[in-house]
Amino acid sequence: MSDGRRAFSTSAPLGSGLLLVLCAALVGCAHAERGGEAGSGIRFISDDFPEALARARAEGKPLFVDAWAPWCHSCVSMKTYVFPDGVLSPVADRFVWLEVDTEKPANRAFVEQFPSDALPTLMVIDPRTGQAFRRWVGSATVVELAARLRATALALTPGAPGTAAQSALARASAADATGDHARATEAYRQALAASVPRSLDHAQAVEGLVQRLAQDGDPAGCVELAREELSHVAPGTALATLVATGLACALELDEDDRRRVTTLGALEDRVANLARDPSVVLMADDRSSLFESEEGARRARGDLAAARATALRWTAFLEQEAGRAGSPEARAVFDSHRLSAYLALGEPERAVSMLEQSARDLPKDYNPHARLAVAYLAMREPWKALEHARQASSLVYGSQTLRVLLVRAEAEARVGDAHAARVTLARAEKLVNELPPAQFHASMSNAIAAKRKAIFEPPTASRDVTPDTSQPR
Repeated sequence: MSDGRRAFSTSAPLGSGLLLVLCAALVGCAHAERGGEAGSGIRFISDDFPEALARARAEGKPLFVDAWAPWCHSCVSMKTYVFPDGVLSPVADRFVWLEVDTEKPANRAFVEQFPSDALPTLMVIDPRTGQAFRRWVGSATVVELAARLRATALALTPGAPGTAAQSALARASAADATGDHARATEAYRQALAASVPRSLDHAQAVEGLVQRLAQDGDPAGCVELAREELSHVAPGTALATLVATGLACALELDEDDRRRVTTLGALEDRVANLARDPSVVLMADDRSSLFESEEGARRARGDLAAARATALRWTAFLEQEAGRAGSPEARAVFDSHRLSAYLALGEPERAVSMLEQSARDLPKDYNPHARLAVAYLAMREPWKALEHARQASSLVYGSQTLRVLLVRAEAEARVGDAHAARVTLARAEKLVNELPPAQFHASMSNAIAAKRKAIFEPPTASRDVTPDTSQPR
């Protein structure tokens, strides 16, 4: 899944995060390599696209790219649970591997060349052309990723027979990677028509198309695709992406829209069944996203009792998974969703101890402090919220700084320091105005305006504004 604006298995800068690698705050680590754990043997080049592409060309190998960000919990889940897995060892030597922190100023040229609406964005670049040959937005299980990479390596082998579906997927990937959404949508539709239902190519075409429709503001088309393809995608991450994205799109339709009425219940039921079905292999982070989608849908249609029941199941699942984690980094993968689940239950205090532990374990990571600020705002303890917002502000970098500043401004207003809140919002505006075009989105300016209105134009004379419990993720 992904963190996006927001497709199911993705993350987006103002959507919903996590762990910093050791050199994440240092521009000068561009030439470092990150070694995989003993299992996979993968070694990533960090933050140096020109060097990685040159090496791929010299070695005659495709270039695999993991475009990620430290606030993206799906990204960190992939780094923690998938890339080190020994299942990938047979393909480790068939690619050159690159990781790109999309928040770093040093990677601005890469971000502008390969823009993305959501993260993680995984690509295989043909070194002969420098273009994306395959592109996947969102996470995948290690078995799914291994299958994709084997198929991609075979398709790139000189003289290998290709299919119409594979050619269309290559065109879609190249177009999507450069921000040509219209050409990408057309090519995904061609791949869909040319591929065999329940095949790997068909799953990629469906997943790419439903994400493209959702991100391009076509909820009706997104819902129709989900309805048509439910039985044509094998159980797994692609199906989870299809049903959860379709459900989100259905909720965007007008309440009296026939397509909403006829599909909402079926999609919600399918999301719930996938979340609870242990026979469907999904990453734990992605299964959590299914619970989140279900809870949000039930809340949106006013069934608060059912939403709370889902939140309780969601919380129990997350606490069990966090308890199984073998390292602080692995446990922190679930911090974002655990906070969301506790907020859904109206029990933000339950997040405090876990986030304090993550802050101790990961002292260079701004996420624990940013999330603690959100939790304390929800607990109506603004002074504590402000303390953690300030600490997060000193650690954060890139576009996610905006979310931290919005939380900080709210905390400053709630302790009665209106001047500081205005200064912080002005800083947020300056940040947005200076972002590269590939990272800017109109929702950022809208968020600042909405925060200013909530703080300085409250519905009553009271300064005690309602806390914003949307969290940096």
